[in-house]
Amino acid sequence: MPKQPIAVELEAINRDGETQVVRDSGLTVHGYSVYLRAMEASELALATWVADYDTIGPAYQLAERLSVALAIPLTILVPEPLMPITE
Repeated sequence: MPKQPIAVELEAINRDGETQVVRDSGLTVHGYSVYLRAMEASELALATWVADYDTIGPAYQLAERLSVALAIPLTILVPEPLMPITE
């Protein structure tokens, strides 16, 4: 049984529809996924998919709200130029 989530992760989706870390990779981004990461007793890291979005704005908002609500860190794994601008 997994433990409580330890992080919220916002990752980018590449042109093949695969979710992956693309920070500083120069890959084209075609969407974003939000995950909750947890650690099992066996030290295996598990990621539970929460949602996919076409643009970063809604994905970032959901990830940020989950992070605040669960009091756990938000990890953003997307290319630097695509980081959201604080309004």
